[in-house]
Amino acid sequence: MTGPVARVPREEVRRRLFDAAVSVFAERGYAGARMDEIARVAGFTKGAVYSNFSSKHALLAELIEDKARTQLVVGNVEVRAQNRPHAALEDIAEVWARGIVEQEAWTRLLTEIAQLAARDPEVRELYAPVRRGLRTELADTLRAAAEELGIEITVPVEQLALTLQALRLGLALEHGTDPDRVDRATLTAVFTATLRGVFRHTSSAADLRTESATPREESE
Repeated sequence: MTGPVARVPREEVRRRLFDAAVSVFAERGYAGARMDEIARVAGFTKGAVYSNFSSKHALLAELIEDKARTQLVVGNVEVRAQNRPHAALEDIAEVWARGIVEQEAWTRLLTEIAQLAARDPEVRELYAPVRRGLRTELADTLRAAAEELGIEITVPVEQLALTLQALRLGLALEHGTDPDRVDRATLTAVFTATLRGVFRHTSSAADLRTESATPREESE
C-alpha cells in the first residue's frame, strides 16, 4: 500500500508550468501552443493550468514578467560579482549580449509576442503593462547603478530604459536572423557603445580616479 500523494506546492506548480510553457512556445510558437500540451509537459492536468492562469494570454504575461525580472536580478548579481567599477559598462554589455545568445528560444518568443501584440488588442492589453513595468524596473536599476558608480546619465533615465529595451529586442531579432555576423562579440560592442554614449563620469568621481591613479609629489 502507498500513502497519500504529497500535494505539490503552488510555487513549484507555477515554476513547472513556466518551464513547460517556454519549451512548448519555443517548439510550436505562441499561436500554435495549446494549454493541454503545456500541462502535459509540466506533468499536470489542464485543470492545474487554469487554476493558476485564467488563459494562455495570462500565462504568457506572467511568464514574461517572471523571466525578465529573473534575468535582470541575475545580471545585476553577475556584474557585482566581477567587482570592476571601472569596467562596469562593459560587464553589463557582456551580460546582456550573452543573454541574447544563450537564450535564443526565449528571444524568438519575445519577438513573436511583440509582433502579435501589434495586431491583437487582447494580447496587447496584457503585454503592454508588463513591458511598462519592466521598463520602470530597468530605469530604477540604471538610476541606482549610476549613483553607485559615480556616473551621470545624460538622457532621461526613462528614455534610456526604453531605448535599451528596444535595442535588446532588435538585436535579438538580428542575431536570430544572422548569428554568424551578429555574434556575441558584436552584440557586446553595440551595447557597450550605447552605454558609453549616455553615461559620463561626474567631475568628482573623475577627479578621485585621477588622483588615485597619479602618484602624489613629495612635499619639498
